[in-house]
Amino acid sequence: MSRILLSILLVGFAVSGAVAQRSVMAALINGVEGKLERMEDLSADFVHIYQDPLNRTYREEGHLYLRQPRMMRWEYRTPEEYLYISDGETVYLYVPADEQVNREKVDESFDDRIPLMFLLGRSKLRNEFSRIELLSLPAKAVGAKVLRLYPRRESYIEELLLEVDPVNFDIRRLRITHRDGARTDFFFDGIESNIGLESTFFNFTVPPGVELVDGIGH
Repeated sequence: MSRILLSILLVGFAVSGAVAQRSVMAALINGVEGKLERMEDLSADFVHIYQDPLNRTYREEGHLYLRQPRMMRWEYRTPEEYLYISDGETVYLYVPADEQVNREKVDESFDDRIPLMFLLGRSKLRNEFSRIELLSLPAKAVGAKVLRLYPRRESYIEELLLEVDPVNFDIRRLRITHRDGARTDFFFDGIESNIGLESTFFNFTVPPGVELVDGIGH
């Protein structure tokens, strides 16, 4: 086989591979967009892993509920029980052992749990991110495909990784990488959507005798 013919074949394979990759990525993005657009609420078990800029790692587990618009309820079970909840306007952090509730406005929060809440009901990921890439990295979630997304707006977030189930388009993992090198991973399992969660489920009343403090430390 001549070098010219070999070069033509290699270029052809490369172009074919790139076209196939773009096709897979487009199908994933369209599938996720369609799922999020139709999603009124969500329930899932989660694992929350945070790695700070010094590479110290913290792991927590619990159950998550989301509902449009901007409502969420993170029920942490291990290693400590506490509640992180939003009624759509205000976020509350309640740690029973501390006998204290912290609160802040949703729009003023930089917590990594907030971006997931804003994804619900969004139909155009391409409008939210300047670039989306399909990666060949092995996924932590079995069978999932990995997308890397770069935020369009300047923020403390450098990039997001989504691990997406290519069959039902559930987001099985979300990784948020900060500009300071910190990372947050959320793993989701037992995902159910549109189960009819009421808005009152996301209301929060400060328990009697518990101190209320403005501001949540990050």
